[in-house]
Amino acid sequence: MVAGMQPFERMRALARWSGHDGRTLASEAADCLAGFADDPAGLVVASRRLLVHRPNSAPLWWLCSRVVCAPDPAEAAWESWKRLVEDPTPARLAALLPFPHDDVIAVLGWPEQTAEAIETRPDLDAVAVRRAGDRHLATDMRSSGAAVRAVSEVELLPLEPSHLIVEVVGAGHGQALVPFGTVDVLESIRLDSREDCALWFVAGVGRVLPDRLFDAMVGHLGGEDRLPEHDLELLPLDAAVRIAGPTGLSDPATLAGRADCPVAPELLRLGDSTF
Repeated sequence: MVAGMQPFERMRALARWSGHDGRTLASEAADCLAGFADDPAGLVVASRRLLVHRPNSAPLWWLCSRVVCAPDPAEAAWESWKRLVEDPTPARLAALLPFPHDDVIAVLGWPEQTAEAIETRPDLDAVAVRRAGDRHLATDMRSSGAAVRAVSEVELLPLEPSHLIVEVVGAGHGQALVPFGTVDVLESIRLDSREDCALWFVAGVGRVLPDRLFDAMVGHLGGEDRLPEHDLELLPLDAAVRIAGPTGLSDPATLAGRADCPVAPELLRLGDSTF
């Protein structure tokens, strides 16, 4: 962000931000929202407007709800920022993957936190599974320090991966919001046979939302039928064998207990707020 910008100017700049990583967006937004600490009405308006422009970022919903509900918004923004940038999920995931390991580990795309984990495990034979229409994979892989190759769904099958890792966009209400095409990849490697390939979801800080907030997020994206327009789709949480997060591995049935932000009623209906 540019120093000296007014709070709403900074929000407009964030709304135009072209990155696709929700954690980075939310950490940038935390500093902006702290600028509204003495203006409760302005804080709500800024949060609603930011979510209108970036409704597909679960960490942003998590951040805004925490800050709007906090008695000290500036402190909540700072604490949320710290948790986002210090998220131990990549380190936990790296430690949880089998060692030594000779079988292929497949990753859907090359999302930031999973990539960080794989980069610290040079012993792994990792591949990034290319989804149809994925515009970010080549760019994401170029910035990675891991020895990883991209493969198509067809190329993945004979590799017989032991794990398929899918980083969720958001989770709540027994469902995971995942990149569009995840279902096709799962079907192509026949994950119904759990002995052959274990599906792990990765859900870092800010990805697990209370049910009402998750429903608001999906609703503002147009509901389940319109999720493909945002390159997203829903899967039941119990499609995964395990879910990796900041505290380690958890069972899908217990993930709701990780929802650690309040529900701000002001954010459940965003309307058509614009900058």
